[in-house]
Amino acid sequence: MRTGVGMALIVTGLWGCSASTAEPAAADLQRAQAMRPRDSHLAERYERSCMLCHTARASGAPLTGYAPHWNARLAQGMALLQKHAADGFNAMPARGQCNDCSADDLRALTQFMSAKEAP
Repeated sequence: MRTGVGMALIVTGLWGCSASTAEPAAADLQRAQAMRPRDSHLAERYERSCMLCHTARASGAPLTGYAPHWNARLAQGMALLQKHAADGFNAMPARGQCNDCSADDLRALTQFMSAKEAP
């Protein structure tokens, strides 16, 4: 009986794996760390408030510019992503601790981080 339960947990765990949990390669991490918004105003806010988590694998945050981390989130709609950015979600604090970011800043930063290339 225990074997059946254990096997069910393993199968369930494997079934739960998807492209959204794909591990980025070293090149993906380097690219994320090098990316910046072209707008200097946004770049300053990104460097101060977003980079620490969105360029590090260990944070659990979706990696900047890494589609496998963003595709499922984007499928839920940009409005929900913006709400999560503003209100906080899981380990992300409200506004990503960018208290001087406007709603437009948060939208632009979310669009930047979820894009494959710097806008």
